Amino acid sequence: MYFRENNKSENQINILPMIDIIFAILSFFIISSLFLTKIDTIEVNLPKSSTSVREKNKPQIITVDNNEKIYFKSNEISLKNISALIRKNIENLEEPLVILRADTSVKYGLIVNLLDELRKIENLKIGISTEKK
Repeated sequence: MYFRENNKSENQINILPMIDIIFAILSFFIISSLFLTKIDTIEVNLPKSSTSVREKNKPQIITVDNNEKIYFKSNEISLKNISALIRKNIENLEEPLVILRADTSVKYGLIVNLLDELRKIENLKIGISTEKK
């Protein structure tokens, strides 16, 4: 008896290589988007607060590290120059906002002096950065 084999081969699309390519593209976009986010590079231990809220506007950030060095846009600046530098950077802003990021070990007197210099600028809102408890 003769059995006829069914040799009809159906055309199929192999999607496994396409899935690999899609995952490679997806991982590329995820990794590249991480570099597009603004990350403040100066490490500080922020005080903790249960009432802290994330600011929606794009603020100017002043950072004071544990060695009491003052940074603006990752550049070290002196207390005397901060007022002029902030004025220059907020000229075209409608609602200028400065956020102060200070380490918990910074002396209270330095923060008061810094706030005093910032208060000399007209129409400037000042915020203090904290971490959520």
